Amino acid sequence: MKEFLKNQKVTYNLMSFTGYKALVLFSLLAEGPKSYDEICSYFLNHPYLREKISIDTVRVYINSLKRIGCEVKRIRGEDSISRYVILSHPFELKLSPEQIQSIVKVYKSIVKNMDVTELLAMDNFFEKIGSYIKNNQFISDMKKISMLRDIDKELLKDLLDCCDKKQQIVINYSSPNTGKKDIEIIADKIDISNNKIYLYGIGFEYKQYGSFLVNRINQIKEIKLQKTIPDDLQVIRVIYELKCPPDKIELNDNEKIIEQNKNKTVIEVTTSNEFLLRQRLLEYGPLCKIIHPDEFKNKFVELLKDMKAGYYCD
Repeated sequence: MKEFLKNQKVTYNLMSFTGYKALVLFSLLAEGPKSYDEICSYFLNHPYLREKISIDTVRVYINSLKRIGCEVKRIRGEDSISRYVILSHPFELKLSPEQIQSIVKVYKSIVKNMDVTELLAMDNFFEKIGSYIKNNQFISDMKKISMLRDIDKELLKDLLDCCDKKQQIVINYSSPNTGKKDIEIIADKIDISNNKIYLYGIGFEYKQYGSFLVNRINQIKEIKLQKTIPDDLQVIRVIYELKCPPDKIELNDNEKIIEQNKNKTVIEVTTSNEFLLRQRLLEYGPLCKIIHPDEFKNKFVELLKDMKAGYYCD
């Protein structure tokens, strides 16, 4: 007090060390079980404390934690070393079943408009919340609805990095038809389609732009130092028309607008994968009309006829 009255400054010398040490011990045990030696080492290397504490002093601080509502036990591990652990404390985040359902509902709503990077950040956010909540139902419910539940997130981060750098990579892929095999591609992007996450890129096996389910990718086996785009890569150019307001149109990287007014937009797309292009145009339904080339347009019309016939046959 004399020091404070003289200098009007608060220093760590003026702190209540008993209370502070109890908080330090609480923070340490909140990380996980700790032995007496580990506690001593932490206190000895603490920037303010720098002292070794006796086992009796540790018990004093643990009794202080118990008085504020912490459940602290001493357990013996497989290595026969006793460790102190906090089983519960009054500062835990608790959620009712109704609150959990509300969070699940909000999650389902907001992830619809996220890209993969945002989805990854959101999943990490809820995973961190789950680590502070002793509620297995919350963790289980969030895992069930996550699009990343069957995906190695570290692998996903590496794939995103490869896409950003447009790297030529070899992936080990579990194909539903041929089993595990190595596939060489030039990684382009990772995107979400029909609530599934795909890696897109130029594949060397079929010499075309393709997509691969990320949850079927086992590992990145190799990252090539130099890119070698296949010489015989087949590329087609298609022009189609959309009858919808311009603000409702979201272009892909391989598309560009060549004509536009308030009711109609004409788009040119360049691709090496007719299947992916057909899937995209089918999503537009009657709003879309293919203009050029005639060969692709005629094949698309035949596809629509076959789809229509499927609804009228027995």
